[in-house]
Amino acid sequence: MLGVGRKAMKWRRQFRYLYLRFMRLQATPANLARGLAIGVFWGMFPLPGVQMLIAVLNAALFRSSKLAAAAGTWLSNPLTTLPLTLFNFHVGQSLLNREAIEFSTDHLRSLQSILELGTDFAISYLFGCLVVGTVAAPLAYFLGLPLIASGQRRIVARRTARRKQKLRRNRMG
Repeated sequence: MLGVGRKAMKWRRQFRYLYLRFMRLQATPANLARGLAIGVFWGMFPLPGVQMLIAVLNAALFRSSKLAAAAGTWLSNPLTTLPLTLFNFHVGQSLLNREAIEFSTDHLRSLQSILELGTDFAISYLFGCLVVGTVAAPLAYFLGLPLIASGQRRIVARRTARRKQKLRRNRMG
């Protein structure tokens, strides 16, 4: 049992370290939020391993934070892949007004029916990814911008307070 608590603390400590590192980046809040939005957009697509590369390249193209773009792709991870896939597929299927795709053993009887099922699924899924990514990216930007700005202000305020305290100690001692 003790091992589980230690693992949780280790994860918390690592998350806090990454959070603080992200907040201390020497970039404007808009630059960081833009990078985050780019990463969230590409994180919606089924491109494991390639998502991050595409997001970082897009961040460079749009002069945004590459680290924030890479972090934004972490929205899709082993825990969220299945729910995101199902959600994106259903969004695409609904918006394209496609009939519900139901899988049965009859689909396995011919190569043609397997390919048709795959094409229908792929079109609905990729369209859903595009739509959800297009909605999620601006949300990530507009929600992330004030959070990043306030986080950076807090860090600057703490740093300033520490410097003032250090100066007071030096004057007294």
